[in-house]
Amino acid sequence: MVKLMPGYVEDVAAWQARLEDLAAKGWFYVPSWILFRLASFERGEPKAVRYRLEPAGKKEKCPDWERRDTYRALGWEYVDTIGKTMHLWRCDNPEAPELHTDPETEARAYDRLSRQEKISGYLSWGILALFAGLIAFTLYVSGETYLAHLVGTWLPMWYLAAVVSFFGTSIFMARWQTYVLRRTLRTMRAGVEAPRRRPYRLACGLTLVLDLLWVFYVIALWCHGAHTSRRTFQQMEDVFEPVPYVAVSQNGEAWASPQENWLTSEQWWTIEDYTEGRRYYQYSEARYYRLRFPWLADDLADSLLVEYGDEYAPTETEYPGLDEAWTGEAVNGDQYLLFRLGDQVWSVEAETNAPLAELLPQYAAVLAEFQ
Repeated sequence: MVKLMPGYVEDVAAWQARLEDLAAKGWFYVPSWILFRLASFERGEPKAVRYRLEPAGKKEKCPDWERRDTYRALGWEYVDTIGKTMHLWRCDNPEAPELHTDPETEARAYDRLSRQEKISGYLSWGILALFAGLIAFTLYVSGETYLAHLVGTWLPMWYLAAVVSFFGTSIFMARWQTYVLRRTLRTMRAGVEAPRRRPYRLACGLTLVLDLLWVFYVIALWCHGAHTSRRTFQQMEDVFEPVPYVAVSQNGEAWASPQENWLTSEQWWTIEDYTEGRRYYQYSEARYYRLRFPWLADDLADSLLVEYGDEYAPTETEYPGLDEAWTGEAVNGDQYLLFRLGDQVWSVEAETNAPLAELLPQYAAVLAEFQ
């Protein structure tokens, strides 16, 4: 039988209390590989048992036989070494003395754990700083087009929630663990015996939440990889929901793919192929965005203008029913349109000889319909 344990094993008082309470119910810890803070237990006769955790020495996989014999003479039996950091001892004799009675001496045994916690803390802050630096570098390289790239990336709200909640909870648990260890050390260094027990139900609850978030995060990563490696387009006639679309050619075939991003409440990517009968491949591509935050629509339009500005040199034009509109043409004759109406932004590229601006009434009508 597996049981949930309260967070990290360095939370000594919570682990000891949890193990002792389970023993009182007839569940006794057995050596096992602890995964997701789940430990193995076997059924036995309920009884009062004391468990004590003791920091392991450097590169010490298990206590030496001399120490085991010494502790056994005091009534304590070696059970397991957990996480390569803590030795677990068990005592069935309520009259047996405690393993450690001098708090200051016991505190020195925790010095290595304290140093490891400091190193882990420095590494964590270093990784966060590196991550922040990478984000800053990406924004610097992308310049004013960063918003277009961010909105166009597959990043749904649930995926962002999975990432933020998992890492946020992990950081909180790690910082809480550091706080508990430092508080225990301060107590022992002051010559006061550290508590042997403390409430653990909240820690178990947080552990369960963290494990569930870990599973959610792994599923989210898998979905992200599966989606980014294969985008699904359907022929327009097979899509059973309204799609913002205007045909550039009367004899082309169109496909549509819904996109998910936490900054948009609706987003579509449509492609129209009208190569048939022509020597060269010709198509149009449109990206439609409905921003979750309307004030971002103007910023997104500016970002798209920067992204496509060098190729199409778009110029602003006025058209009734649209808040903003731009038209542009590349050197090779390809054309570009960009519209904004309220919280909607629509970007269109097309390889066509016909003036794309003549379709402005149709685009304006579709935007008004979706408004």
